[in-house]
Amino acid sequence: MTADNNRNGEPASDRRDQGTVLDRMQMPPMSGDEALRRFHKEREAGGHKSQSDETTELAKLHPVMRFVAVAGTFILIVAALLGVLYLIGS
Repeated sequence: MTADNNRNGEPASDRRDQGTVLDRMQMPPMSGDEALRRFHKEREAGGHKSQSDETTELAKLHPVMRFVAVAGTFILIVAALLGVLYLIGS
């Protein structure tokens, strides 16, 4: 949607709608699969690891620390839900 600024007293219908910068860019038509393939190809060429090769921070942790992190997150979620239930009930 464009704003009606009424520059120089011209009615809005006389001016051509310029659109946005993205509307004026020339983009080749391509499917989503083709776009993802090109993105991953360029990313790997730039020296980045592919997403399947990366390990998460959680996976790098010692198993005990991983359990503590997951259990702590679970406890925080349960505590927040119980707090909301307490506030609704009172």
